[in-house]
Amino acid sequence: MKRSAAKKSAVLIGLLAPLLLLASCGTPSKLYAADKADGVYFTVPHDWHEISQDSINAVESKSQAAGAADRLALVHWQIGYSVEKNFKAEKVLSLKAPEKPVVYVRVRSMSSDEMNAVSYNTLRDLVVPLTTWASGSDASAPPLSISDDSEIVQKGGRGVHTQYTFKGSGGIEQTIDQSALMANDRSTLYIMIVRCSKSCFDSNRKVLEKIVTSFTVRGKK
Repeated sequence: MKRSAAKKSAVLIGLLAPLLLLASCGTPSKLYAADKADGVYFTVPHDWHEISQDSINAVESKSQAAGAADRLALVHWQIGYSVEKNFKAEKVLSLKAPEKPVVYVRVRSMSSDEMNAVSYNTLRDLVVPLTTWASGSDASAPPLSISDDSEIVQKGGRGVHTQYTFKGSGGIEQTIDQSALMANDRSTLYIMIVRCSKSCFDSNRKVLEKIVTSFTVRGKK
């Protein structure tokens, strides 16, 4: 009787083991985000939360900034991700330093004027007037440090990767990591922005750098 029970237990464990193994592998370690039409891909940790294109579009459509409506009309794809479950789209487009990491990716066509005028300095200045701040010509510029400023060359385009920290509203230091590329034919702009307060960025640096290096621009087929 005891041997029979032991054999049944062994068989049961043998049957369950593959199922347990499958269950343990069932949760992916990453979320894959892609704009397949434009050949853009990146990953974030599986437990991050998406801020949808519709919600970001809705916020941007209310902007009163000059040219905002025209720029929105050129957007092919934009999406955000945050550690925070209920992170609002308004915060994605705000310059205020978030307490937890936020990733924002945007792909849009460039107007004919932009195609002729965009330079690497233009790409550096997409979020803040970085080149002016760094030049020292603006007496009102906040304290600033640039930790990386390097060229990016990918299959679908080329541009510049810049990581910098500055003191923003409320005296809070924010670190922004931005990758901005132009398509090889200068028709499309690809942007990834990863940011949070400096203390947050430093404590999450390994995770955030993996997100940054996952940003892939292959371009339209």
